[in-house]
Amino acid sequence: MKKTLSILLLFVSLSALSQGYYGVSDVEFGQNRLQLRKLNWKTINSNNFEFNYYRGGDDLARKAAKIAESEYRKITEVLGYTPFTTMKIFLYNNETQLSQSNIGLTSPILYDGGILNLSRSRIEIPYTGNDSTFHQELVREIAGLFVYDMLYGGSLKEVLQSSLLLTVPDWYIEGISAYIAQEGLTSDQVSEVRAAIARNEGKKISNITGKDAEIIGQSIWHYIAVRYGRDNISNILNLTRIIRTEQSSITSTLGVSFKRFTEEWKAFYKTGGKGTQQMEEEEVEEQTPVVPELDKAPRLTNLRPNEIDTEYYEFEEVNVLKSKEQSTEAEVEHSSTFNRNRLNRSPEELKISSPRAYENLLITQDLKTNFYNDPVRRLGMHNSIAINDLLENHVFEFDLFITPSIQNHDLGASYMNYEKRVDWGFSFKRRSIVLENVNQKQFYLFRPLKILLPDASINRKILLHELQAHLHYPLSNKLRAEFTPSVFFNNDIDHFELSKEALSTTYAGMNASLVYDNTTQVSSMGFLNGTRARLALDGNVSFSDESKNFNRLTFDARHYQPLVKGIQLAGRLTYGKSMGNSPKYTFLGGMENTLNRTIHPTPGQIPGEPGDLRDIVFYNYPGNLRGFDFAKLYGTNYLLTNIELRLALGQYFPQNSLTSSVVRNLQLVLFNDIGTAWNGSKGPWSRQNSLNTQIVGDGNPFYAVVTNFKNPFLIGYGAGIRTTILGFYLKADYGFGLENKEVGPGKFYLSLGHDF
Repeated sequence: MKKTLSILLLFVSLSALSQGYYGVSDVEFGQNRLQLRKLNWKTINSNNFEFNYYRGGDDLARKAAKIAESEYRKITEVLGYTPFTTMKIFLYNNETQLSQSNIGLTSPILYDGGILNLSRSRIEIPYTGNDSTFHQELVREIAGLFVYDMLYGGSLKEVLQSSLLLTVPDWYIEGISAYIAQEGLTSDQVSEVRAAIARNEGKKISNITGKDAEIIGQSIWHYIAVRYGRDNISNILNLTRIIRTEQSSITSTLGVSFKRFTEEWKAFYKTGGKGTQQMEEEEVEEQTPVVPELDKAPRLTNLRPNEIDTEYYEFEEVNVLKSKEQSTEAEVEHSSTFNRNRLNRSPEELKISSPRAYENLLITQDLKTNFYNDPVRRLGMHNSIAINDLLENHVFEFDLFITPSIQNHDLGASYMNYEKRVDWGFSFKRRSIVLENVNQKQFYLFRPLKILLPDASINRKILLHELQAHLHYPLSNKLRAEFTPSVFFNNDIDHFELSKEALSTTYAGMNASLVYDNTTQVSSMGFLNGTRARLALDGNVSFSDESKNFNRLTFDARHYQPLVKGIQLAGRLTYGKSMGNSPKYTFLGGMENTLNRTIHPTPGQIPGEPGDLRDIVFYNYPGNLRGFDFAKLYGTNYLLTNIELRLALGQYFPQNSLTSSVVRNLQLVLFNDIGTAWNGSKGPWSRQNSLNTQIVGDGNPFYAVVTNFKNPFLIGYGAGIRTTILGFYLKADYGFGLENKEVGPGKFYLSLGHDF
């Protein structure tokens, strides 16, 4: 009883099942939102929008409806686009309550090396106490979502298809949203534009980010409207969706090269780009007709009566002025008629429905398909889907891993509730491993057992079923504690000898972890900036056999440091220790999810058939140790560091100029890996080290265990490239291994999946 109570007090992280087939990509980090107050939502509808609000927000919702409907026609007219679905707007009484929202917190879809955040399908906006600011921000958000919907499509399928082919720079969407929110520029804003241009002198506008991208983007759209006419804005936007590049769209629409366009745009502001009032005054002056003096030229002198010199005929000035006035009137009339036809009807009467209870709809948020080269079951396909409500308070996840032999599979289903301060949920997982006709690539599985399988085949099925409850307590936006009690069932069934009794163990586990994450995304390549870490301990007790009890302590810390544009230094340190009566093993060597995996040979193992294979489902694979074969080292303890210098080549070219996603997402990587694994508690230099221990002889009739004293730390170094092909992130690395002061031959790794 005391042992059970002590286990319940342990702090851990990962569950027994999720602990470790993919130690790089499976470890979960992430930030938190603190729900300090429950919000009971209500809904009203206007002509074209849905507004969701809570207690105290009735007047704010009606105010927002009036603003949105009054600006709706202007927005759709400028964009030349009307969404097919009703936009959902969530209103918050203040910024503090907005910070509680979970929208955008669930896992985003990774694509093309960047991140696609589907939270753009709805708007969240707080009231900051200023009506003018609220008006402008609301219009900006609506315009931005309309443009996003216009370019990328409303459905998940359209978004994914468009995102792989269309990448527009930051100034494009941010700028058009700001332009629509405030169609003109004040003199102060013109000064800001000049300052932004000066700050980014020599930089391609497609590479400008942050606030400068918005300022410059707004000035570009403003310049297009003044210089070429506002109707050309919608032409550019619609053409961008068709031909997938904004530079070609501007060139084709305006009839000037993009280089000349940017030069003229800069000159417009550098040489005294005008504020709205100044331009309106100058436009009035420009409307006064100016009749140029015609150069005197030779005239025909031998004209007959009533004949006219058509080449050099001079119109009388009064007729020229009259003609220009008539032409202007005709253009104005044509423009007015066009606009009337375009709008098609007079402004709609504002209609606002009565409040009703908020309807919590579920949407498909995340759809992924990946291929995994499983350490035990080899190549298979992994599919996962997440379903959540619009506020992302309730998240359902389902996943399936399956190989050509369908008996080898993983199944998972989970539910998480993020509505209150304490996040909670449940999950179920099943892992099935079938071993039959075992080949040399699977011999390493039996190294900890010191057994070499005979030529005769086996037919064993190893199962793990796990039920978990999850409790997450956010201590801040960046730090949380997790507690995961669980019950799991471990079985080893021999299908070759059906009369043989199946081996079964039932465990109770208590898991807890401390998770820290302050990372932010700094580029479209998916580069992060900051630190994330997880400290974990788990304890597992067998109901029937104390000899099967085991515990685990794990630590995983990662830091990302941008150096200069497009270059990042990334580091990872991970440590693990398995304890108890039945500690579990970790394997080091090679790369995670390698397609051309080579397994470290296992000479000297003793022929025989293993009696108990249940521990295979608990094997751990914590990450990359390049320059060596897969499973080069194993032990109940491990220490591993990875350092990478990442160069994003795509950052040095305009995103729109790279039409191929292969080139656009190309990265170069220099790496250095250092790792070791050992058994027991005496450290890596002890004799209990798989690198220093070797079995000599085949047991017929004798064998011997030989111990040497090599340096237990293996060092790998080399270089690699990464890119996206057909939506899959592909890595190619070439590394050399330094073992006991000797450098081994180079090894090539081709793998799938993102780096740490």
